[in-house]
Formats: sequence, structure tokens, C-alpha cells
Amino acid sequence: MAEIGKLPIAHLVHPEKVDPHSKTLMEILEHGERDRVALTFLDRRGNEWHRSYGDLLEGAQVAATYLKNRGLKAGDKVIMLLLTGEQFIDAFFGTMMAGGVPVAVSPPMTFGDINKYLDNLGHIVSNSQARFMISFPRIRKVIGRVLAGDNDLQEFVLAKDIAAERPKNPGFPSVDSEDAAFIQYTSGSTGMPKGAVLSHRALLANVDGITHGIRLTEKDVSVSWLPLFHDMGLIGSLLSALYKQTHLYTMQPEAFVMDPVGWLKYITKYKATIATAPNFAYHLLANRVKPEELLELDLSTLRVAFNGAEPVDLRTLDKFEKIFGPVGYRPTTSFPVYGMAENCLASTFPPIDTRYHVQALDRVRLEERRQAVPADKKDEFPYLAVSVGSPILGQEVAIKADSGFAREKQVGEIIIKSPSLMTGYYRNPEASAEVIKDGWLHTGDLGFIQDGRLFVTGRAKEMIIKRGRNYYPYDIERAASSVQGVRKGCLVAFSTEGQKDGTEDLVIVAETRETDEGRKTQITKDIASEVLSSVGIRPDKVFLVPPRSIPKTSSGKLQRLLTKQRFTDGTLVKGMSERWFAPVKTLVGSFIGNQRFRLRVR
Repeated sequence: MAEIGKLPIAHLVHPEKVDPHSKTLMEILEHGERDRVALTFLDRRGNEWHRSYGDLLEGAQVAATYLKNRGLKAGDKVIMLLLTGEQFIDAFFGTMMAGGVPVAVSPPMTFGDINKYLDNLGHIVSNSQARFMISFPRIRKVIGRVLAGDNDLQEFVLAKDIAAERPKNPGFPSVDSEDAAFIQYTSGSTGMPKGAVLSHRALLANVDGITHGIRLTEKDVSVSWLPLFHDMGLIGSLLSALYKQTHLYTMQPEAFVMDPVGWLKYITKYKATIATAPNFAYHLLANRVKPEELLELDLSTLRVAFNGAEPVDLRTLDKFEKIFGPVGYRPTTSFPVYGMAENCLASTFPPIDTRYHVQALDRVRLEERRQAVPADKKDEFPYLAVSVGSPILGQEVAIKADSGFAREKQVGEIIIKSPSLMTGYYRNPEASAEVIKDGWLHTGDLGFIQDGRLFVTGRAKEMIIKRGRNYYPYDIERAASSVQGVRKGCLVAFSTEGQKDGTEDLVIVAETRETDEGRKTQITKDIASEVLSSVGIRPDKVFLVPPRSIPKTSSGKLQRLLTKQRFTDGTLVKGMSERWFAPVKTLVGSFIGNQRFRLRVR
């Protein structure tokens, strides 16, 4: 093998530039054929209702006029705390049409810790300087203390009340491509969320790159259950479909949670060609589908199944293909991708109609020397790296070393230069300067480049260092998650300061429904044994916790750093009395907050 220092520079450039057909997101709707069906909404029973491009424009105009009549001015931020559906889309485009800037946030039912949710929401409302919030009636029972907090909120608007009105001041403000289209708040790990400001130009560049990368056309059909408050659902599914006039069927996210296989049944029914989901969804489906349900499925029409938003697990890809191959799912359909909110969404795609590339690497060389070296064929537990492809239209990806660009096969920080980069974090110039330097976005992710492909290996902040060797938490978690009794997708690995031999301790926290102490002891032993046999180290501590103890982001990502913080300070597991009392405390506090908010805005 060639020495690292003699290999090419780890820098990939897409040779073509973006060339979007629109200058603003509103123009996407205007370019659509007025009578053409753009979206079909599906309720939990599968009932359909359709919205054409003309309907979407009319809905946006109604919402825009309603908001303007209540004092919305150009540049005003609008918190959108809405469920996925028509009301979200009308409010989203209506806010932009009126000159406002949407700030989409998740409903609280996606969080296990209501106090953490309210803290994050309160920070977003205050940091964004939002004057308006659009939501639904039930939410006021929960968020009263946020409304009455130290913020600029003046109007709480119920989406159901938005109706056609005569405009007090006819006309809408002009919007420029460099104006902020919306602010996308990233999930806080241990700190508070940061608001990535995304311009119309940046978003359209990203959507142009996405649709070009998968050769999307108006003949394609997409079925999505992803929530619209999340970038993968909003940009990857909704905006991309509208941009290319692709018919999008959108489910309620709760329907997927209740019946994951229902998503595949809709893909079968509507002969969908495009599917988008995080890795955990494919894992869930591969483990949940019943033999009799397979008989109802036909996945042969699918040509692209995006797998993103979290590290791609090779075992999940293999198992999904094995189980669903007999009903038409092709190996070339799996589409592992890479991206982040600070770059709108997408950064790298693999080649279309080609099976993803996998590298079996020497784990010791990768973790100790940060070099991607092929594993020996006799290696019992190599590191299996899945490629996420190369830069999409107009983008550059490189690996940063201490002295500049790294060489190929050398692990370092992934950096990105792109027309889709955020303007910066809203009202946070220090954090913006930390991640955008000389036009490059410093992602904090680790990876390497080889033969024109990017491989992501982990997050720099989440690396586990033990006896001078680096370990990737994802590898450890995947091994431990295979143990019977562990809740799938509810296990994290991290390191804490060691008490014995001067090195860090490897800690694994796993959720289980088991209450029998003997069975829990066996699960603990099985986790330690599985990690030792698969990764080569034994965990120092295995901590079993009840369901919903491990914090997650609104998109379902495990929050390792926050879990570590709570484990360290002893607040990870709450007593039963606290679990029962917390909802009551929240409701009482919310009632008081609502009264204070009403008095403030009179």
C-alpha cells in the first residue's frame, strides 16, 4: 500500500454548478401547473385529499393576508409549532409570502423530557426574536411558561382560525434570493439549539443538487412520513418534490410510529419511486415486518431509498435487502447520503443505480493511527465503512488535517464548501465563526476520502479514547444493540473519566423493559460479551434504564453528550414520584404562563 504522504489530496469537487429554475421558494409554487396535483395527504385511515399548485398558492395567499392584517412585517420571525399537514404548508409559504421568516419547531410529543423540550423551545422563541407563533389549540396547555417568558412574542395564532379576509393593505413585499427563507434550529446536545439562517438562494441550490443527483422528474412518485418541521422532511421530501413537480404522498408521522409497515404498503399502492428515511426506520421495518405482511408488498418500483440523518449501519442495509428482496427491493435502491442543517441538508450522494460501496478496514490502524487501511481477510472484527458518495452539484468536500488538507485514506475532519451554506447562526456570531472559516464549513464529523468517495466514521466530540486508542461509539452501540432485551435504537456509548488506571471508562447506557433483576443481570453480561467479541474491548460500566430515559432529538437521534451529562450528574433516571408529578407541574405552570401572556399582549 502506498504511504499516506504520497497519496492524492483528500479533496472532491463536483465539476458542474447549480442552476435552479427559481429565485425564491415562492416561485416554486408559481412554476407549477395550476391544476396539477402537487400533494396528496393521507390520514391515519388512508383517506386521501389532494392539493394542486393552485391550491397551495391560494392557501399561502390566505395565510399571508391574515398575518399581514395582524401586523406581520417584512423580516418578522414566525414560530411554526404545527403538526405535519395542510396547515403547516399554508402557514409556511404564507409567512414567506407576507415577508416573514418561518421558524419550524417540533411538537412536544416527540420528546421524552418535557422540561428539556420547554427549555429548548423557550430559547428558540427568545433567540429568534419571533413576534408571532402559529400553532394548534391543545399546545397552550403545555407551553404557557414559554409564551410568558423573556421574549418578543405578541401574537399567538391558531392555524384553524386562519381564513380568507379582505387585506387592510393590499399587496405583498418583494423577496430577494439572498433574503432569509427560514431559520432551521439545530438540535442542542448539551447546549441550546442554534439557528442556521438559510437563504432562498442556498435552499434552491441544495434542492437543485438533490433533484439532479437522483435524476428526479415529474414522472416520479414519493411517499413520505417524515415530519415537516425537520429538514429531511421539509427540504428532502416536500421542497424537492415541488421543485420538480413530483407527486408527493405525505403521511402523518404518528401513523408511521403506530404502523411502520403501513409506509411500505403505501409505497406499494402508489407505485412510489422515491423513499426517504433515517437509518433507524429501515432497522425498525426489517425487525417488525411479519411474513403475512410481506405478501402485501411490492417494492419493485422503488429506485431510490434515501438513508440519512444518522450513521448508516451496514447490518441494517443487509438485513433490509435480505428481507425485502423477495418483494422486489433491489440492492441498488439503498442510497446512503450525508449532510447537515448548516448546509441546508444534502452534501454527498452515491452514484445512482449503483450498489453502495463498503470498505473493510483494519480497526486498529483506523482507531490508533487514523488511517484507512484494508483489513486482513482473517480479521475477526474489521471496521466496515459505508461510503456516502461524492459531492452533489456545485459542492466541494475535503478532509482537514492539522497542517491543511489531509491525504486520501487519512482520517480527519470533514469540511464543505458549497452554495448551500447557511448565512450563519442567528444572533450567534461567535458560533458562526467557529464553524465557517475561509468559506469552508467545519462539520465536526470525522471521515476519510478514497477513490472519489467520502466515508464518515464519527463525530469528533463523541470519540471514546481508552488506553490511547480511539473508538467510535456507533460501532460499540451496534454490537450492544443486538442483545436480547435491549430496546432497539435506545442505547448509547460514551466515555467518562476513569477512576482506576488513568484511562477513560467506557460506559454503555441501554434502555430495557425488563424489570426482573436476574434477567437484567444477564442482559448486562450479554452486552459486555457482545462488545468484547465484536469490537475488542470490554465496557467498564453497563447501566440499564427504563424506556424513554435516553434523550433524543426531534428527529429521533440519540443525544450521547446529553446522556453522558445526565449520567455524570445523576439525573438520567428519575424516580416514579417525579415522573408522575412532572406533567402536573407542567400543566399548572403552563396555566399561569398563559394568563401572564394574555395580560402582556392586551
